[in-house]
Amino acid sequence: MSIRTILVPLDGASDNNSILSNAFELARTFNAHVNVMHVRADARDAVPLFGEGLSGDMVEEMITSADKESVAHAEELKTVFERQCFNRSIPVVTQPSPGEDSETAAWIEFVGREDELLAWHGRLADLIIMSRPTEDSSPMRSLSLEAALFECGRPVLALPPKAEPKEMGRIVGIAWNGTAESARAVQAAIPILEQAYQVNIFTCVSEKTYSAAGDELAAYLGWRGITPKVIKFDAGPEGIGMTLLDQATNAEVDMLVCGAYSHSRLMQAVLGGVTSSLMELATIPVLFSH
Repeated sequence: MSIRTILVPLDGASDNNSILSNAFELARTFNAHVNVMHVRADARDAVPLFGEGLSGDMVEEMITSADKESVAHAEELKTVFERQCFNRSIPVVTQPSPGEDSETAAWIEFVGREDELLAWHGRLADLIIMSRPTEDSSPMRSLSLEAALFECGRPVLALPPKAEPKEMGRIVGIAWNGTAESARAVQAAIPILEQAYQVNIFTCVSEKTYSAAGDELAAYLGWRGITPKVIKFDAGPEGIGMTLLDQATNAEVDMLVCGAYSHSRLMQAVLGGVTSSLMELATIPVLFSH
């Protein structure tokens, strides 16, 4: 089991260069292939919004202008991709080669809705790497992140906004509560856990998660040659999510593994939850699986 294909959607925001750098850093560990995807919006989809009261020629002119701007924007992004591949000596390929055992990359471009295309193409990736929304990212990014989490059936590595490129997966933390979601996250992270220098299991002891849960996971990982450190903690006054992040910081974790949304998204939005806290506040990459 390994990570062989990674999908990285780029939307043209100021953090795209760092997203790509982080993706390539992780891909190098596994000699993985990185598909970098950009989706151009179809200007015709906006006609109902601005077309009323305008002549056909004016609408067509606006669509043509928007298309030209979109193409130019995509070319700028592609240049960023090509520059990084050149600087890192990453071969750009469109299909696997027999015996190929090095990091590779490809640029793929579509016209349509990013969330819909990401949901489709993400199902054929071992890992999806995205960044959480920033002030200048596409309004579509939140929808795309949700599509990646809930419609792909694949793990999603959510980077903090404008994350500086750095080595990830040396000291990994697992947020473990025994749910099916957290079990899927651990399974998805096995290739990373096997490469890690240190693995920490964080378990918040409560009425729902008993004290031996972390030890049981440690025993399971032991069969894969992984020897984790089990860290048990009580929820602090700011909630499990914040306390978990404090524990991860103290352990110098550079990647956290976590199940996403054990409860309904509505309940998470209204009452809060660990996933919501990590999405909003984590300053380290978090590998989510739903």
